[in-house]
Amino acid sequence: MIPNNDEELQDLLELAKAFFKSMDFVIQREIDVVGTSGKKHHFEMLLKTNSDLEINQLFVKIVDWKRAVGVDRLIRFERILNDLNDRKGMIVSNIFSESAVKFAKRRGLIIYAREHLEIQED
Repeated sequence: MIPNNDEELQDLLELAKAFFKSMDFVIQREIDVVGTSGKKHHFEMLLKTNSDLEINQLFVKIVDWKRAVGVDRLIRFERILNDLNDRKGMIVSNIFSESAVKFAKRRGLIIYAREHLEIQED
């Protein structure tokens, strides 16, 4: 459960930033938000869009671990979103466990693995 070093974290952050920028999101970095509990929550990005999508703001948490992100981390993330009045969010990581992927689908959580962020060049 030890995060990778800062250099590797920056790589995933830059990959995510490039991916979301290619999708025309406006990206705000390093966001701190206070929940209804009074606790401060930190996100690496806030994605905004001016389109007529149902979700026009999305908080992004980057979890750059060498091991797969599990259900426990998704449960904590869901609690954070609940504390923020059910705001929408996404976790970006290198890989998710199979049980975490199933949990995310059941709970409607948005997760992106590194492989989904890599922009395919023709």
